[in-house]
Amino acid sequence: MIGLRTTSTWILAALAAPVAGAMASEPGATGSADPGHRALLEIRVGDEEPRRITASGALIKGELRFIGEHQDPAGRFVVDWNWTADLDPTGDARIDGKASIRNLTDDRHVYDLRAAFRLDPVIMHGSKIGGSVRVTLEMDEDGGVIDCPMGESLWEISVDDASARRLHTGPFMMGGGGAGTAVADSNFGAPWPGQDAPAIERGVTIRHHGRITSGDRAIFQSALVVGGDPDHFVQRRDVESPVRVGVRRDGRRVIELGGGRSGGSVRGGSRGRDAAVSGPAGGNSVSKNRRKRSKAATTPRRD
Repeated sequence: MIGLRTTSTWILAALAAPVAGAMASEPGATGSADPGHRALLEIRVGDEEPRRITASGALIKGELRFIGEHQDPAGRFVVDWNWTADLDPTGDARIDGKASIRNLTDDRHVYDLRAAFRLDPVIMHGSKIGGSVRVTLEMDEDGGVIDCPMGESLWEISVDDASARRLHTGPFMMGGGGAGTAVADSNFGAPWPGQDAPAIERGVTIRHHGRITSGDRAIFQSALVVGGDPDHFVQRRDVESPVRVGVRRDGRRVIELGGGRSGGSVRGGSRGRDAAVSGPAGGNSVSKNRRKRSKAATTPRRD
């Protein structure tokens, strides 16, 4: 990694006020925008000023969906997302779907994508989380690599601002020497949700981080489950409509949530181990984007 020019791209998705709209419906599906649930994408490239895009959640066939695409005006990358969200932890909240980043330049770049979702009701004492991620690298005929250094990970889940679990931790490298795909799978907290996590006053954030070679696309397929003790659930006052369709809110406690944290931390315990399947052509080597030649794929270090 030393001596290579890299550009860091930070992409922050948070439920917040709109700046510009981004919503795409699936073919043949009809959906109605839900103004109470929006995703704000903040994109920064290098030292440039961030650009913000807002995607409103839409009810499509009875499910809350966040679907959209953003192409860099300078033509350097494309980001797209398609998540199905059930943000009510009653019976467990779930976030399922994928986000992808395609590098359209002739050099390697580091991308950091964070997708934050607000829960309603929130969990005022310890929560439970679990889930899985599949990272797929689609490579052109020149092959490619996705990697991250020690201290980073390809996938991370945070509760409010606290990191709760990381998968595919660095040093990590996966790729191949020709056209094709490389895949790595990992999961934690089984049976879902089975890992202890802090109280949740706002929501959860899914983060994707990695350096991607030119012309290649990284796809992050995530499944996240969040639960807790219903006695500790408190409905938000700043969410105008429920996120679980058809569920009544009668008798649920309601508070206005301030900026303070309610304490709680990730408690120790057994941690699941990553299981990765690395990419397509063993024995091939990669020299793309002036990188030293290396094995086609490596398996990430286990947690």
